[in-house]
Amino acid sequence: MVKRLRNWRRITIMGASLGAAMIFFVAGIIFWGGFNTVMEATNSFRFCSTACHEMSWVHEEYLDRPHYQNSTGVGATCSDCHVPNAWGPKMIRKIEASREVWHWMLGTIDSKEKFEAKRIQLAENVWRSMLRTDSRECRNCHDWSAMDLEQQAPRAAREHARAFEQGQTCIECHQGIAHQLPEEWDESPVWAYRFEHDEPVTDEMRSEPELPLEAEELGEAVTVEGDIAATLDWSDVPALDITLFLPGQASIEWIQDGSAHGGGRAFSFGDRCIWCHQGEEAQIGALATSAEKIETYDLGDKRGHVPMTVQASFDDDYLFMRFQWEAGEHAPLPFVEGGMMDPENPMKLTVSFSDERVDMADRGGCWASCHHDSAYMPDAPEGEALAASELAGRLDLMSGNGVTKYLTESRTEVEVRGRRGAPRGGWDKLKDEAEIAELLGGGVYLDLARFNSGNGTVESGYVLDERHFSDSEAIVFSAEEADGVWTAYLTRALRTGQEGDKPLATDHRYSFNVALHDDHADSRFHHVSWQLGLAFDATIPGDFDEDRVEINATRVSR
Repeated sequence: MVKRLRNWRRITIMGASLGAAMIFFVAGIIFWGGFNTVMEATNSFRFCSTACHEMSWVHEEYLDRPHYQNSTGVGATCSDCHVPNAWGPKMIRKIEASREVWHWMLGTIDSKEKFEAKRIQLAENVWRSMLRTDSRECRNCHDWSAMDLEQQAPRAAREHARAFEQGQTCIECHQGIAHQLPEEWDESPVWAYRFEHDEPVTDEMRSEPELPLEAEELGEAVTVEGDIAATLDWSDVPALDITLFLPGQASIEWIQDGSAHGGGRAFSFGDRCIWCHQGEEAQIGALATSAEKIETYDLGDKRGHVPMTVQASFDDDYLFMRFQWEAGEHAPLPFVEGGMMDPENPMKLTVSFSDERVDMADRGGCWASCHHDSAYMPDAPEGEALAASELAGRLDLMSGNGVTKYLTESRTEVEVRGRRGAPRGGWDKLKDEAEIAELLGGGVYLDLARFNSGNGTVESGYVLDERHFSDSEAIVFSAEEADGVWTAYLTRALRTGQEGDKPLATDHRYSFNVALHDDHADSRFHHVSWQLGLAFDATIPGDFDEDRVEINATRVSR
């Protein structure tokens, strides 16, 4: 036994006796345990939220964000986002944090006012770190390989697929997901590359058709004999259920501005509005009626959305359409004397057609004509500015009440983001008459047809430099209300022969929109549809992609 003990004593580990090695081993465990305890303590939610006074303000913001509380019950604490999991990067982060301790001792941001003054700088530090590490901490929970895009909402699935293809990282789209964004965060040099419209949009920046344009073949003038659509049997024509909604002050400039509208970047890539927002019409309408977002006017009890059924058929000469929706109760608009903007018309129904010649109509349809400086919009020019403008002789400025719809293509430049206080839009940057005429002759316009229920008249026209309306014999509209339901019929010649009426070819696809001025509404206070793809008895998929056509008109015989 003694001999055996002597042999054990002769054993050494790295020059130390076995006994000394065991003492070092136990001491190492105690040290490591203590070290890890300290590390975990400084990673705890309690330490970050209460021990550090400077974090109390961001802690309050965090409590209202989905990383704290959500439907799945899976959250993320401060360290999950700000401290790496891997030991090496974690130690580097802890060493870097010593600088933060120093500033805590100096009282650099010991008040909310000081914190707000440095919020953009602090945010930029985090953004740069996450860009440098490919959003490493995000990917501890959110991994590309574990994402099932088919189970995601269409908007998320589309954006995640694009981000994966383009090698984007999480923070490029998800700024402000855990904390309030600093003011003018989108002007930070960190994100300078993300927003295309730091300067007004000019001809060179947008993909408008090159001049000269190929003239459209309008055909001979046509007169429609009677309300043909109302005599058709619609029982075998497929019906599309859509939901119209109040768009508020969400202009085409707002749509393109990625700092105001999260889908601005997707829109710039060519995504259609309907791809992301279909199914959200009721929520968007509620935002407008509550003035929570996209609206500043008090709309009273006006309904935010209107379900509608649309049917379409055609023959060799005409397009026929049928619309049905429930009539609403009268809800006076508080900002209008008497509550009715248009007392003579209980309802006006407008449809629009366009093709790929209008740059943004293939994504937003008639939204391409809704600008931030139009009547009742935030940057609408004052009456004095309208009266003093040299354009008063060329544009219908609605007797000094404002600017009508117009297309970006008709202006030399359009301000998108309102930089340095500049009004958004470009109503006063009108191109010369020769250029406008060439655009119109080449098909760069939105075709409109509107039914006025008060006197039963039909107005036909187009939007380019402004909105133009006149009477038409090539379009017949009718509508009546029965048992609380409106039914409207449209008969339109495929080729009306009139300038400003889009010639429709049955082997083409068109952008189509519906706008409803219900309850005596006027101007922009209407319900609208998304841009819808219209085709004629097409094979889908085949002739067109299935995500490009919502209305496939049925061929009928009369």
